[in-house]
Order: sequence, then C-alpha cells, then structure tokens
Amino acid sequence: MRSVTELLRTVTRRSRQGRRTPSPRENRRSRAALAAVVAGCVAVTGVAVAGAGNASPGMKFSQPGRYIYNSTVGKIFHVNGATKNVDQEIPLPGAGPGTQVVESDQNGYVLSRGRTYPFGKSDLDVANPLPAPVDELPVVLEAGGAAFAVYRQSGQIVRFGEKAATAKVGVPLGPPVVTSDGTVWVHRPDSGRLCLLPLDADRLACPAELPSGHTGSLAVVGANQVVFVDTTGRELYAVDDGGLGRKVVLPIDDLPRDAIVAPNDVTGRLAIVDPHKSLLHLVDATALTTGKADAPPVHKQLRKGKYERIVSSGNSLALIDESTDTLVTLDRNGAERAARKIPAPSKGSKAGPEDRTGLYRGGDSRLYVASRSGEQVMVVEDTGDVTAVDTNAARPDQRKTQQPVKPSVKPSTPDRPVQPPPTTTRPPQPPETGDPRPTNRPTGRPTRPGDDKPDQPDQPDEPTDPPTTDRPKPPPEKPTTPVKPPAKPPVQASRPGAPRSVSGKAGNGSVQVSWEAAATNGAAITAYTLSWNGGSVRLGATARSRNVTGLTNGTGYTFTVRAINSVGTGPGSSTARLVPSGGVPDAPGNFRVSTSGSSVTLSWTRPDLKGNTLQGYDIAANPTGTEGGTAKGDSTTLTRATISGLSSGQQYRVTVRATTTNAQGNFVLGKQAVSTLVVGGGGSSTQGRLTASRGASTTHGGGERACDAPGCAFILVKGTGLEPNTDYFFQPFTTRWQPSNPGATLRTNSNGGITIDDRFATDAPGQQVWVVATAPGEEDVTSNKFKWSS
Repeated sequence: MRSVTELLRTVTRRSRQGRRTPSPRENRRSRAALAAVVAGCVAVTGVAVAGAGNASPGMKFSQPGRYIYNSTVGKIFHVNGATKNVDQEIPLPGAGPGTQVVESDQNGYVLSRGRTYPFGKSDLDVANPLPAPVDELPVVLEAGGAAFAVYRQSGQIVRFGEKAATAKVGVPLGPPVVTSDGTVWVHRPDSGRLCLLPLDADRLACPAELPSGHTGSLAVVGANQVVFVDTTGRELYAVDDGGLGRKVVLPIDDLPRDAIVAPNDVTGRLAIVDPHKSLLHLVDATALTTGKADAPPVHKQLRKGKYERIVSSGNSLALIDESTDTLVTLDRNGAERAARKIPAPSKGSKAGPEDRTGLYRGGDSRLYVASRSGEQVMVVEDTGDVTAVDTNAARPDQRKTQQPVKPSVKPSTPDRPVQPPPTTTRPPQPPETGDPRPTNRPTGRPTRPGDDKPDQPDQPDEPTDPPTTDRPKPPPEKPTTPVKPPAKPPVQASRPGAPRSVSGKAGNGSVQVSWEAAATNGAAITAYTLSWNGGSVRLGATARSRNVTGLTNGTGYTFTVRAINSVGTGPGSSTARLVPSGGVPDAPGNFRVSTSGSSVTLSWTRPDLKGNTLQGYDIAANPTGTEGGTAKGDSTTLTRATISGLSSGQQYRVTVRATTTNAQGNFVLGKQAVSTLVVGGGGSSTQGRLTASRGASTTHGGGERACDAPGCAFILVKGTGLEPNTDYFFQPFTTRWQPSNPGATLRTNSNGGITIDDRFATDAPGQQVWVVATAPGEEDVTSNKFKWSS
C-alpha cells in the first residue's frame, strides 16, 4: 500500500500534466484517490505569510495577486495586485465565512472549517470537498513552491504540493514562520523548544531549547535567517538547524511578555508591538550577524487601538485595530501611511462577529486585507498606500451597466456580402419550456471579471436571419469603410519576479552564487542585488553569478538575489545555508593531562573547525629531554584518550589536534593543544587558561572616549597553566570593538599564573567581552566570553 505522501505526490503530478476532458469514471477515480489521501492525512497525523522561494521544476502558474473567498456569493476571486482588479472567479458555494485560500506552484487549496477544496491553477477545476485533519481554521503559509496549513491548537502541520506530508506534534504551537526554501519553524511553548520541518522531511526536528519559562515569537530576517524574540529575557537569538546562535540584548527597556512580532522583517528590522501601550519598536537585526547594529532602534507611538496582528511586506507594515476593524499601514520607518475602515459584511452575508478580517502577505511584495466576508479586499503597496477592490462588483445586481457608444462609421465585414434587412414578419415562436441553465456548481471554467452569465448553448459563428415569406428588393449597396479593431490596452508593468534556480557553492572564505534570469513582468530588468548576512552588492542586468570573498570560515551564510526594473525591486530567491571552509581549525579546548605509571590520560573539548569536516584527532607524547625515551602517537574520534608504554620519570610534551577536510576535500590539520609533564609522577597538567570577569568600577579618559561610572569598570583577568616566567601580550575584545583596548605585555609568575585587575578599563553594556593572550612559540589562549552589565 502506498504511503499518504506518495498518493499526494501522484495527485500533484497529474495536475501538472496536459489537460484533456476526463471520463466520468476517471473523475470518480481521481477524486476518490484524493479523498483517500486527505483522509489518510488525518490518520497519519488568521495571519498568512508567503516566503520568496525558487520555482519548482514543473510548470508554475502564478500572477501577482491573491485568491480570496467571498462567502456571500460563494466564489473564489483572484485579486490582481498590479491592476487592482479581479481577473479570475471560480464558483464554490457553501464553503462558509473564515475560509482561506493557499497556493502551491501548481494548485490552490481552499481551507474552510473541517474541509479542503483543491483546485488546479491552470484550469481552475475544483475537486469535491475533502475532510481536513481537524475542525479548526489554520494559519496558512506559502514558500518553496509548497503550501502549508498549520493547525496551531491541535498541533498539526499539513504541507501541500509535490512534497506533501503531515507532521503531527500533538501540542499547541506558537505562531509559525516559513523561510524561502520552504522550511517551517514553530515554537513549542510547552517545552520551550524551537522546531523545524524542512521541505523534504515528514517529521519535526527540534535543535534549540529556550531557557525554562521564557516566552516570545519567531521571525524571519531576509530570506532564511530565523530569529527568536525572547520577550521574557528581552533578548534576540539567531536560530538555525544547529540550535541557538548569537544572542544580543533587545534595546527595549519595557517589553511585555505578550508583545506582538511581525513574522518577517521590514528592511532588515524586526517590528515588535507593545499591545498595551500601542507602541511600535523597530529593532535592527544585523547585530545577530555582525555583533553591531547598523542603525539605532526606532520607537513609534501608534494610534490607540487593540492590536493583535502585524504583517510586513518587506518594505511596509500593516496592522488591524480589532476594536474598530480598521486597517493601519506604516512605511518602513514606522510612520503612518493610511488608516482605512474595513467595510462591514453586507446584509446578505453569513459572516458573524466571531469571524476575523484576513491579513495576508503576498508573494508579490504586497499585503492583502480581506473583510470578514471576503466581499472587500484592500491591497497594500510596499509604500503603505492602500487601494480597495470590491469583489461584489462581479455580481449582476452590483454591476454598473455601461451604455454602448454609437460608432461614427458603421462597421462592416468586407469579405462577406451585405445581407438585406429582414422583414418584420416573423414565424410563430415556440412556447418556452423552462429555464435551460445548468445548476450552479464549480465548473473549473476561467471566467472574465464580471461575467456571471450561465453557460449558453452553442451558437453559430454568424447570426442567421429567420425565414421570411416576402423580401423587398435589396437597396443599392453603399460603400463602406473598414474599421480597424481597437488596439489592445498596454499591459501594465509590475515589479520583476524572483530569480530562478539560485544556488551556491562554498569555498575557502568564499561562496560562488549563481542564478537564472527573473521574469521581467512587462519592464526590462535593469539590475540584480545580491545580499547576505554581512554585506550586499548591486550587479548588472546580465549578471548570472558572483564569487563573494572575504567570508569567515565556519560561519553560515544565506545569499538572496533580487531583480530590479523600472517599477521596483521584486521578491528574492535564496540559497540554502552555506558554510565556507578551509581555514586552520583552532586547538582543542580545556586540554587536561594526568599521568599514572607509564601512561598519560588526555581529555579535551571539540574546537572551532572553521567550517571543515572533522575526521578525528591526532594525539602524541614526545620526550623533551636529551635522555631519550619512548615516543608514542595515535588517533581517535573521541575527546578522551590514554597513551601507554611511556618511559616513567621522563618529561613529555603531550599534544592533541583535530584532523579535518575542507569543502574541496583537502586534508587540513588543526592547531595543537600542548601540555608538558613528567610521566609517572602521579601529577597532572592543564593547558593554559584565562578567566575574565567584570572587576572594580573606575573612570578613565575624557571627551568622546570617556569611560564613566556606572558602566565603566576594569576587566579582571586570571591566568593559570601558562608558561612560567614568560612575557604574554594580553588583548581585550568586545563584540562591537575588536580590539577594545591597546592591550599590554605582562609577565607570568614562576607557576605560570597571573592576575590583571587594573589595566583594561571598559564600558560595553550588553556586549560580549573576552581576552586573548599570545606569546612567541606558544599557543594562543582565549578566555571565556561574558556579558558586560550596565
């Protein structure tokens, strides 16, 4: 028996193939298969966000806009964001208020409470309703060519498309986000874990765990950088499949635990709303990648209201005041652009007070706000400007009739003879036998906006005159002037599409990024922008690749490409997370050596591999004196080892270093951790170690470089296990200032120890602080990193 995922993929593949008219038996068979799939999903297992993802290998049917369900008239409407018009409508009666539509590359999915209606985007054929996993309205997401429905209360994630799957968590979930490659991230408040569902996976992995009891929300910066806003600790974490990354302090003095976070950034800044004070905070997120914010935070007072949702287009923001059902839009700097009352449902609507306004982020860098019944849609541009679209305009009782304009020249058809006018005598008409119109059902027939007429029986190409019993002589033929057909209206240009097939290959401190051209959408491409965490570059219209150098080995990078035309900048497509490699790995940390009899026991911790792949560790014990002695060496994949068979009473130099391969497959040896001791003496030796902490408060300097209380204090440094009576250069660092102090050369005591408590004055509130000690012929020693308090 085939799995649920295989059946879903089969249905998706069939929707991509060339269309022909299926037989009734085929219809029943395919719909029964799809029904079995969705029913199987149940057994196996709002605010909407769209991510900019690469097109799937199959045909992609898309246009700028969003599908909206109007529950009053029972139709799906496609609102074109570029033209601000309805350009498609699909009959679908009975889905009910609150129904949402989500799209994969080839199909659409109408999600109502307890039911799902799939339809093909190429032919607009609607399948029979299918049972949803639970009787709950989901949060919908779109990215990576797939569509997602996240049922937060029941803890289920359904993925539609070629890689269909259902992941059941079984506990309530926090607000989900999606990256451009189709990876869904969720927060589990019950355990504090942050979990991801990659596009090619059918179950969640949870690589990160927050401090116990901490609350907050996930967000995506750029295309793929996931962050977590910790509203309890007022901190911001970078998150990836390796767990929690860099952490920075949020520059917000008073942040409630229930603060609202936009799922996507606005020009690199996170939008956070204090719902109790109607206060907006825009926080620069670049500090997570560079350690230093490029811009100070922005704090904007919003008009007073009840705010529970905020969405970013990437360049503008939209909020809903739930108390008045008012749309409030802001520009990228938080300034209000518009405040529009969302029209209430009409008298014939079935929408109730419990139904909410829909707030969606489209894949065309626009936001879409649907009224509670779907009768009215507001399109928000990336400037924050708003245009209203009335989907009821497609109804006959709402349509305005336009009077035909009398042509100045009578049209004629030169290649056909002119027919004489018919006589007024007509044969008797047969009595009407009833309404020949078909019943209202989903037809799958694309209709023109406003075309609400029933299907008509086939008509001949030209109208035929009724038979007559008497015809007058034809009048003399008058010369006619052919009329040119009206010119087609020009296609309105819009921003370009997302570049296709974006990929990257990591090298030594570099990444080679390549892509294919983006769709022009009516205006020629003038440039491409390539951005990554830490930099960006503007390239010419013909550019298809770029080698980015100067990157840090061992650091993950995501590269996003966007096209630009005369209308604006289009959505981005991104690479997967790439890690440059090829640098020399650091020495293993916390190196400890103890001896007993003729053996030594070593232990250490895994070092920074600089992006390389660990193959193992080389360990060795070599005699240091001139008396000789037995040298030993070995390799291991563990972080603990014993070397036996050494000469008791002999001094040995014991070493360990990592063995790795880089991205090109080349073998790279790491730096050595070294310790010297006498074998058999029963003693132990440790690697040199530095411990740094905040010391006594002080003041230092003046003017712009003044270090004043209460933030100013000395860095207290304690060193042990260093080379005795040796000059070391001690250099302080902070995350923002590297280095933060000129440093000093100081000498260790006869035991290899040192204490420094009055040399390095620092005032670095919220930053990480550490110290590095270097000496000729010795390995560098780096202290712990600690957060400097204000």
